[in-house]
Amino acid sequence: MPVQVSPIDVKALDERGALHYFATDRTGEFLLVYRNAGTVSGQHYHKGISAGKNPEDMLLVQGKANLHWKDLETNEEKTIELIAPIRVQIPANIWHELTAITDIVFIELNSLSEGSEDTFRI
Repeated sequence: MPVQVSPIDVKALDERGALHYFATDRTGEFLLVYRNAGTVSGQHYHKGISAGKNPEDMLLVQGKANLHWKDLETNEEKTIELIAPIRVQIPANIWHELTAITDIVFIELNSLSEGSEDTFRI
């Protein structure tokens, strides 16, 4: 499957809540994004021009969403339900849209300029 979805591991869990951890080799500015239930984000793809978008690396940290994607080379298409906390990596040439089922919070491991330089619509 071109899109990779993986859990964000739990380090500790107690009466205060949960502590999760992840690793990345990326540096620089990241995006912290809040979306309201029912809204749609994305509806685009990346060509892999920007290292921060190849793959796009997103951490859904709160809420539930549907990720619909289509591989532009093979025409494979799928919708996946995402329930936080979860990590999603979307390679280049995968058209994708994210529909918030509930209010959601996610972190994109790239800057706004990386996204704008490597975002294309069909």
